[in-house]
Amino acid sequence: MCFGAGAVILFINFISLRQAATPEPLLGRMTSTMRWLILLPAGPGALWGGWLGEHVGLRASLASAAVGSALLALLAWRLPAIRGARQLPSPAQ
Repeated sequence: MCFGAGAVILFINFISLRQAATPEPLLGRMTSTMRWLILLPAGPGALWGGWLGEHVGLRASLASAAVGSALLALLAWRLPAIRGARQLPSPAQ
């Protein structure tokens, strides 16, 4: 439940920021490119997770996924561009 609620809050902000920073004529291209970039690693990631779960164990696989997610969140939190974003940018037209 917490993951679902967090994902909704994250994606609302993520999509709003992308749409605010993109000029209107390019919104469709930006959306399709971002979907492609987000969904592209899903297949290899599923294969890697299945292999890891089978050879290392399910608990170790989930723990490594949790540690990796926490490290990525910490890295993103430390980026100055993300920390300094307090309002949506106006699109350059």
